[in-house]
Amino acid sequence: METLIQDLRYAVRMLVKRPGFTAIAVLTLALGIGANTTIFNVVNSVLLRSLPYPDPDRLVVLSEHNPEIGTMSVAWPNFTDWRDQNESFESMAAYRLFGFNLTDGDEPVRVLGGEVSADFFSLLGGDALLGRVLTEADDKPGATRVVVLSYRLWQSRFGGNRDIIGRSLNLDGVSSTVVGVMPAGFQFFIQPAEIYVSTGRQAAGAIWQDRVNHPGLRVLARLKAGVSPERAQADLNVIASRLEQQYPKSNGGQSVETISLYEFRFGKVRAGMYLLLAAVGLVLLISCANVANLLLSRATTRQNEIAIRAAIGASRARLLRQLLTESVLLSLIGGGLGLLLMLWGMEPLLKIAPQDIPRLSNTRVDAVVLCYTLGVSMLTGIVFGLAPALFASKVDLTAALKQGARGRMSGSSRELLKVGFLITEVALAVIVVIGAGLLARSIVRLYAVDPGFNAQNVLALDVSLPESKYKGAERRSFFKQATERISALPGVQSAAVALSLPLTGGAWGSVYVVEGRPIPAQSELPSTLINVVDPQYFQLMEIPLLRGRHFTDFDNANSPRVTIINKSMADRWWPNDDPIGKRIKQGFPEGQGPYLEIVGVVADVKQSTLDGLDQTEIYLADTQEPMGSMSIVVKTVSDPLLLAAAIKREIYEIDKDQPVRGIQPMSQYLSESTARKRFLTLLLGFFAAVALLLAAMGVYGVMSYSVASRKHEIGIRMALGAKSSDVLKLVLGQAALFAAIGLGIGLGTAFVVTQWMASELFEVSAQDPLTFILVPVVLAGVALLASYIPARRAIKIDPMIALRYE
Repeated sequence: METLIQDLRYAVRMLVKRPGFTAIAVLTLALGIGANTTIFNVVNSVLLRSLPYPDPDRLVVLSEHNPEIGTMSVAWPNFTDWRDQNESFESMAAYRLFGFNLTDGDEPVRVLGGEVSADFFSLLGGDALLGRVLTEADDKPGATRVVVLSYRLWQSRFGGNRDIIGRSLNLDGVSSTVVGVMPAGFQFFIQPAEIYVSTGRQAAGAIWQDRVNHPGLRVLARLKAGVSPERAQADLNVIASRLEQQYPKSNGGQSVETISLYEFRFGKVRAGMYLLLAAVGLVLLISCANVANLLLSRATTRQNEIAIRAAIGASRARLLRQLLTESVLLSLIGGGLGLLLMLWGMEPLLKIAPQDIPRLSNTRVDAVVLCYTLGVSMLTGIVFGLAPALFASKVDLTAALKQGARGRMSGSSRELLKVGFLITEVALAVIVVIGAGLLARSIVRLYAVDPGFNAQNVLALDVSLPESKYKGAERRSFFKQATERISALPGVQSAAVALSLPLTGGAWGSVYVVEGRPIPAQSELPSTLINVVDPQYFQLMEIPLLRGRHFTDFDNANSPRVTIINKSMADRWWPNDDPIGKRIKQGFPEGQGPYLEIVGVVADVKQSTLDGLDQTEIYLADTQEPMGSMSIVVKTVSDPLLLAAAIKREIYEIDKDQPVRGIQPMSQYLSESTARKRFLTLLLGFFAAVALLLAAMGVYGVMSYSVASRKHEIGIRMALGAKSSDVLKLVLGQAALFAAIGLGIGLGTAFVVTQWMASELFEVSAQDPLTFILVPVVLAGVALLASYIPARRAIKIDPMIALRYE
């Protein structure tokens, strides 16, 4: 311990003695360690922290799967059969996120609620803070509706009043009794649920008992101890096969899809998170190579000091320990500064981050992050300090002491090592910059995608009418009044309604049949998206009409049922024919629903994401198919948000108990659809810029050292008649050679590793030729620019002064 303290004191003196060197090294390390710690903090919060439930690795999510449709929600009767017939799970619970109108209080609000079956809370190990959770008795058909509040709603809406238990609330016009309040830390849904109600109490209804109905349910299940997911999947396959035989019309071709809760929750963001972590790892390695070169240069000036210490008895191991102590101390200081940079940068980072990344809002610095920072700092100090320490501690006393007066030491091995570090920096920078370039190309392609509508000056808001108050024609009457009143507001051009807006993914799917075409087997029936819109919707959203006509007010309950299809639907069934006048039927062939006459064809609209494939879509007229939950879109003359308050007032004038939610411009939906890729591109672009800066610093440092060590040689060349241009070519040519080797290694490595990025790219190959051509050109330019200053310094060397110095 005494020796360690001596080494630390000596290391501090040496670092203070050379403040310029220390400042550059610390800042370089702070950039690398700070970036690394920041991304690790995010990855730790999102991916690495265990899910806050007992034995989370035994939790799985079950869905139905159809060969034509893909993954689907679960029919209630299928859920109960899975629950009752399986031998692999301790328990199962159905759940879905649903909206409710809460009209108790000064202003009505729309709250998100979890509709869950009785075992939901026990599966997650959740117990109430006040009162109780839902029970089997609450989950029976026809049971009195009771609710459990989230902690946040209890605090924000009811002021944390502990007398809330037993109070009656008005949810969607139905009296509901509060039986419990959950603790602050309980959360399951990515969009936090404010209340929890039983889903089983409504299961007695005919629509819930219909296996064709898939009401958005998923199933959460806990594996029995010792049961593997593969065994559970086999068990469910047997049950699905049995149900297919019993109910061929509804379950034909249906299977059960099993996925771990972790994969279900984080599968879409995991690749991007680990990509960022890999990128900052490369940036840290570049920082290490940079500081290692600084230490090698510094070791040259310390050769006399080290030789004297060896001459008076210091062993090589003792010298090595002293030099590594200095390196680790330097790295720890850099790590401390990097931690401060991380703390400073986390808030703006979270502000620009997309909101759909699970648990990102819970990002915080904990003991794991602090230990990681400490570990990375110490490891970094050893990594960049080991090679310089090995070379510096290997001393030829006679040669070193003879050269001590000149303070300089030659060594081909050391020069090769410095060049090796430089080549490594360039190669690593190539990989990071190419990754950023591929994402940038991808985001440019994404922005070029035509969403199929015009979002400029369009405001969107959601209104959900309670079934207990509005039915059938009353729904249509409400929305007709709303659009008429809103359209009359100053600054409003028009208003319309739709069941699902573009880029929201809210359209529901259904199988269908085409009149006059062979009817396929039940499991092979085609499916399509279904949307319900009013006659003004297509004109307001500027969705082009390609054939036929729009809906009109004459398309009502007393007229033949009609539909408008999109281009993808027309191309699928009538690629060389006019679909106008043809008929299709939503639902199964034997269903009682009417055939719909096609009266128009409109352009495709991106319903889920900009990078998604175009899907077939059927539009129904709300004059013939009135819906209770609709989105209102408003076309305005200027900034649509300026009219948000006036629009809400018009809704309240129609029904004072009707809440309005989700008020935002359609341009925000466009922005949100690219948010995740934009966030990834922005961060990787920043790290690429840091990598370029560090690589440029590395080139500058090596070439400056090279010019200083070759001053005698350059002086002789100039004394013998070499021109300034010759010296310039000599220095720049050497830099170009080193850069070319690094570029070659980096390009070869990037060609392989960018395959891992394929899932994050859009319409861009992982080996995109343009990116692989432009990046080396940019890096070569940066390398030559960084070496130009040392080259200019070389041509200004006075031959007589250089020769006299030697």
